[in-house]
Amino acid sequence: MKVLVTGGAGVVGKALCRELQARGVCVRVLTLPGDTGVDLLPEGVEVVYGDVADYASIRPAFDGVDCVFHLAAILLSRDASAFERINAGGTRNVVSACQDSGVHRLLYVSSISVTYPVLTPYGASKLAGESAVRESGLDWTIVRPTLVIGDGGGVEFRMYADFVCRFPVYPLPGGGTARKKPVRSVDLVKGIAAAGLAPEAIGNTYALAGPEVMTMAGMAARILRTAGKRHLMVPLPWWIAKRLAVLRNWIGVRRVSAAQALAGFLYDAVPDIENARKDLDYNPEKAL
Repeated sequence: MKVLVTGGAGVVGKALCRELQARGVCVRVLTLPGDTGVDLLPEGVEVVYGDVADYASIRPAFDGVDCVFHLAAILLSRDASAFERINAGGTRNVVSACQDSGVHRLLYVSSISVTYPVLTPYGASKLAGESAVRESGLDWTIVRPTLVIGDGGGVEFRMYADFVCRFPVYPLPGGGTARKKPVRSVDLVKGIAAAGLAPEAIGNTYALAGPEVMTMAGMAARILRTAGKRHLMVPLPWWIAKRLAVLRNWIGVRRVSAAQALAGFLYDAVPDIENARKDLDYNPEKAL
C-alpha cells in the first residue's frame, strides 16, 4: 500500500510517516519547495514538492497512491485570507486531485476548534475543509485533534507553557476555567494512522483527545510544578481581556489575532472519544 501525506515534513507529519512505515505502508510526502524539514524525514520516504493552494503544482503527487492523509494547513496568521486560501482552498484542491487521479480514500486532519460556538477564521477554514471532504464522494474520514502535547506536535501548548513560565505573575482570561482534554502527540499520530487505514473509519468523524479533563488553570499549575516554579495566576475578566486585545503579545505570538488568541481560553474542548476507542483501538494515556 502506498499513501501520500500532505504537509508530511511538518512535526506531526514526520511522526506520522514513521508510524505508517512501522505499519508496513510506503509513504510519499508532499511539501512546499525549499522545506528543510525533509532532511529529518525517515529513510525511504519519497518527497515531492508543491503548494496545496496551487492545484497544478500538486496534481502529479497523487498518481499511484491508494490513500491521502491531508495534514497541510496553517495554524497561525494575522491574515484571515490565508486561512481560506490554504486551509479551505487547499483542501478543495486536494479533494479535486484525489478525484482526478482516481484516489478514493482520504483522511482529513481538521481541528476540535470547528466545534466552538463562535468560530475564528482558522476554525471556519477547517470547517469549510470538512464540508469539501464530506461532499467529495470519496471514502473519507475526518479527525479532530484537541490540544497536542509532546514530541510530534504541540505548538499551541508550547506557547501556553512558555507564557505561564515566563512571568512571576501571569493573567488568565476568565480565570482559566475553560476545560480541555489534551492529547499526547504519540497517541494523536497513532489515531491518525489508524483512522486512515481502518475500513471501519470510512464516513466517520473522530475526536482525537486525551482521557483526562483539565482546566486551563489546572494545566498551568501542572506546567509550573514540572518546571519547579511557583508563579501566581491572576484572573483577568473577559471584558478586560477583549478590550485590551493584547493576549497575543503576552504569549509572544504576534502572528495571530486577539480573537484567535482568546478562543482557546474561552471555549471548552472536551469531546467524547468512545467511537475512536471502538473503531480505531484508540486508547490514549494522560497527557500531563
